[in-house]
Amino acid sequence: MTSVGPAGDEDQVDESEPVVCEDLNAEGSDVKPKIDFATVPGYNNVRLDQSLLPPPPTDYAPPKDWKQPDFMSAPVISEETARQALLEHVSQQCCWGKGAAEKLTFKELQSSTSYHWYRRNCGQEMDIPFNITENGSQPVNGPQNGPAPGPWDIPASFSKYFVNETQHHEVPFTAYVKDCHKCNARGYVRCGKCMGRGKVKCGTCHGSGRRRVYRNGEHRVVSCSMCHGGKRRCPRCGGDGRVTCPTCKSHCRLKWFIKLTVNWVNNIGEHVVEKTELPDHLVSQAAGTMGFEDTQIRVMPISRFPVGEINEASGKLIASHQFPNRRIHMQHHIIRMIPVTQCFCQYKEKGVNYFVYGLESRVYAPEYPDQCCWGCNIL
Repeated sequence: MTSVGPAGDEDQVDESEPVVCEDLNAEGSDVKPKIDFATVPGYNNVRLDQSLLPPPPTDYAPPKDWKQPDFMSAPVISEETARQALLEHVSQQCCWGKGAAEKLTFKELQSSTSYHWYRRNCGQEMDIPFNITENGSQPVNGPQNGPAPGPWDIPASFSKYFVNETQHHEVPFTAYVKDCHKCNARGYVRCGKCMGRGKVKCGTCHGSGRRRVYRNGEHRVVSCSMCHGGKRRCPRCGGDGRVTCPTCKSHCRLKWFIKLTVNWVNNIGEHVVEKTELPDHLVSQAAGTMGFEDTQIRVMPISRFPVGEINEASGKLIASHQFPNRRIHMQHHIIRMIPVTQCFCQYKEKGVNYFVYGLESRVYAPEYPDQCCWGCNIL
């Protein structure tokens, strides 16, 4: 049985070795390229990161024959539906007993309608970052082929209204080829593992070249079998001190162009009208009937809805949906009507009330009296 010394650590840079390629940039160094697209009209302010370019102003006049759609009404529920909804809700709760739901007496059902109005805005936003790719045999569509179109003149289309989407396009006639700034057109850079030295300290013997082992009942010091004199050939570069340039992948030259990033953004604003104690977020999540729907390039504020708060909220939300950095393509506003029934009941001479809401008859019963069946075993 042989006992070897402590497990080898990761190989370390041997700083005693001379750097064989000092004139090369290091593999992990942050070399900034020199760029200049100032000669491209309309793109003077383009930077390496991103540059938001607002759209040109547009004027929109609503059609003269526009007519606001009609409004619908919401359904109401019966006592039988209210009890059944409560029983199903109780069955889904841990430790709730169904006795109260079966025996409570209904005193009054107050039906009302909650309104969930929301507006969607489908807009287009432009980002202009630089982009570089390996040159190789890629086509170069440069300024010699014509003037570059403006960012908002480049055709771009979305797949579906009111869905977020991102597209990338090369701006025509902005490409050119230049030497790689990372490797200075050499195709390789200084190895980041050995820092261009080609050798590293052995992690097994820690650079000593010898190891202490246990053989035949005694400790001995032997030459390290993993290296030569405490030094190993760098596993990253194979001892050459250089690796392939990570930027140009040894192509030596890069294709530069302006990349147009088109973001199709869906902006949503909403307002809930609920007169009872039912939380607004429950109303917005429940299914309801479509009371009003209108889709236009520019929607108009609702003015004839029987609930004045909806008309007022509509005007405020439409006025707030102004996005100077985006071009609006379509707008959509909807009024969903969610039926809400507050059930006033009595159980064991005590007043109990709960809510049944939405087309799926959801239940909100924070005051349910039988919330523990006292039959649980806690392990």
